[in-house]
Amino acid sequence: MAMFFPELEVTALVTKFIQSDQCETFRNSLVFNPRERGKTQPDRRGRTSYKLRDSKFWDEWNKVWDAEGYYTENIPLEWNIAIRPIIAKLYRAGVITPTYAENDRHIILGVAMANTEPHRPGKLDLFVNYHNPYCHFNPGLPPNYTQPERWPILLPLAQKFASEHEGARFALLRLWSAPHFYPFMVGPNNRENTSFLDGVGRPWEFRFVPKDMLASESMIHNIVQTRLKFMHKQVGDRVAHRGDLVLLFKYATAVTFALQTRPWIREVDLWKSFVNVELDVLEGLDPCWWD
Repeated sequence: MAMFFPELEVTALVTKFIQSDQCETFRNSLVFNPRERGKTQPDRRGRTSYKLRDSKFWDEWNKVWDAEGYYTENIPLEWNIAIRPIIAKLYRAGVITPTYAENDRHIILGVAMANTEPHRPGKLDLFVNYHNPYCHFNPGLPPNYTQPERWPILLPLAQKFASEHEGARFALLRLWSAPHFYPFMVGPNNRENTSFLDGVGRPWEFRFVPKDMLASESMIHNIVQTRLKFMHKQVGDRVAHRGDLVLLFKYATAVTFALQTRPWIREVDLWKSFVNVELDVLEGLDPCWWD
């Protein structure tokens, strides 16, 4: 956080390093130009879980599933070309592992498919449809599930605070996550709820929480909420969050420390965060940054 507060005496050494020749490329990157960076949506697949996606998103998959024969015979070649390298990378990184079960939809919950998103036209990516037609799985919603529609809208909170505090500055922090999963391990007894078949019928299971899984958004929302409770006495109402996004009216460094420690599995993604910025920067952000 020190590099975003060059005017402070306590950050002088960091500021001097950032201004050195060896940091020239980094210093001139969009990390230090939040106004420009916030005008466009990142080229990354969305975090929406399968249940909350528009039903039309799965139309092409439904055609494959409803066609005669086993589904692997009907999957378009371009789907396999797109998703097999992604699955291979996830396996090599230890994010997924083969599941020792019969490759049958009565046993395996989801199926992998390829699709595009409106903000990434023409770019097929991996998605897992966890809707099981045989109803043998009933993961259910966690007791602390909160629908995204009930999460606070952050921009009006920033506008209200700015109207009451002249010269107010803010930090908008987002936790790092991979395109297809959150960096939180799934217990061995729960991994059957993350299982899926790939385009050639091989069964896999996630070792980390897949973003396509039911209620994955609520899970990350509750994790952040739990971490912020540890700082409630210190920060009070100077912080609000929705999902993995945290809006701060103060205490950016302290909250970053709280989010990233005990255990050390959470990291703030500075490319997707905006630190020490004024209200007009927040108001100029593409709406995707607030999701």
